[in-house]
Amino acid sequence: MVKERDKSTHEEDEEISQKLSEEYSDALLDAIQNGASLKDVQGITDQTMQGVYSLAYDFYSHGKLNDAESLFRFLCVYDFHNPEYAMGLAAVYQLKKNYHKAIDFYALAYSQAKDDYRPMFYAGQCNLMLRRGVQAKRCFEIVANRCDDAFLKKKAEVYLSELQEINIKGDEDTPGDD
Repeated sequence: MVKERDKSTHEEDEEISQKLSEEYSDALLDAIQNGASLKDVQGITDQTMQGVYSLAYDFYSHGKLNDAESLFRFLCVYDFHNPEYAMGLAAVYQLKKNYHKAIDFYALAYSQAKDDYRPMFYAGQCNLMLRRGVQAKRCFEIVANRCDDAFLKKKAEVYLSELQEINIKGDEDTPGDD
């Protein structure tokens, strides 16, 4: 008799646990579909996120790229609305010479950032490293034509000038159809 009651209680506990799990999952999914980040859902403070960002940036600055990558990935997953987190992860990928991933995360950062052309500039650098001159040129043109930051604009113009110089020299070296 006691065994049957224990079994019954255990089954009820399992059922309650399953129901709570489903309710939590539904609430989590609903929150995320309505624009909440995991940071918000889990109640992680902005101060904590800033602390993790500082640590990730410190790792990045000291060349501990694997550690920086892990933390920037955490930041991106928990708060996908912050373009600085995507920028950090993209910068890590750029230094690790994973240019395709870097471009993807720079694109994400660019789409989230208002009037911040740094991601576009760095995507241009990554495209250059992949020998995709047309895409690189387009990135640098966007920065040169739209950016208000004089220093970044000047750097983009230097890249454009060098790309133009390479094209001119490349055209001179190409045998003609005489």
